[in-house]
Amino acid sequence: MDFLQFETKLKKLDKQLPEILQRIVLAIGEELLNQIVDEIQRQDLIDTGGLWQSFTQGGENNIWEFDFDRNTLTLEVGSNLPYAEHLNDGYTITKGHFVPGYWKSQGGFVYDPDAKTGFWARPRSFIGRKYFDIALQNTEGGMNALINKLLQKELERMVG
Repeated sequence: MDFLQFETKLKKLDKQLPEILQRIVLAIGEELLNQIVDEIQRQDLIDTGGLWQSFTQGGENNIWEFDFDRNTLTLEVGSNLPYAEHLNDGYTITKGHFVPGYWKSQGGFVYDPDAKTGFWARPRSFIGRKYFDIALQNTEGGMNALINKLLQKELERMVG
């Protein structure tokens, strides 16, 4: 490749830089969601897919908002499920209340708002499991390597 061809490829790369950066940010967001689901599974926090689904792009109750404004790329990811935050940060039951549902034969409780059976939740505090914080920390730890890998891939595609 001569210098003119190289210069043409660099100019094309410059024009496509916003798209490249968007792909990289979206890949990082996907990686964070994967880390969150892995941490939920590692801690064996739930036996249904509701929380996992909420941390899957396009899943029910998933937050996936991308914004490219004023030379800034922003991607907000997470879950709209109220109990996702409670499970991560901890919570306190200040007043006892009835929780409708039933117990499975393997010992897990299934919430069912229409059930006549259930249990009485007494006042107490629950320590947060910090699954989101742990996943974020794990992702941040490998963030530079991931960004470098994605940039290298894009550069090879554009210039190589």
